Amino acid sequence: MATSNLQENLKKYFYSGIGLAASTAEVVQKSVNELIRKGKMSESDGKKIVNEAFKKFEAQRPILEARYNDAVHKFVKLSTAEISKLQKRIEQLEKQLTIKKHGSPSAQKAAPKPAAKKKPVKKAAAKKETPSAPAAEQNPSA
Repeated sequence: MATSNLQENLKKYFYSGIGLAASTAEVVQKSVNELIRKGKMSESDGKKIVNEAFKKFEAQRPILEARYNDAVHKFVKLSTAEISKLQKRIEQLEKQLTIKKHGSPSAQKAAPKPAAKKKPVKKAAAKKETPSAPAAEQNPSA
């Protein structure tokens, strides 16, 4: 939004300069016409002065356009650099946000994957041994 606003202002300044030059040429033309009408200048001299003024204006026009284009290109480069800088800053902030939500990024990367559930192993039923003698006979101290 600020980019287009600045570009619009640059265009306005450029066109204002063109308008000022055109207005100056008109004032010169009117002044020469007035001098011719009053008889203080010949018509041929008046035409020479007006033609020279227009030639000077036309000679300056490419210079003004070049300056305008340079300003726009510098602005675009500046905008591109600013955009790149802002993108890097956004990435940094996103990393910080991730760290705050999930802990440190190194811990997050090193965390083992959850182990798959193991299938229970069926154990074979143990054979019951029947004692050959009663329990009292096995323990002579009792």
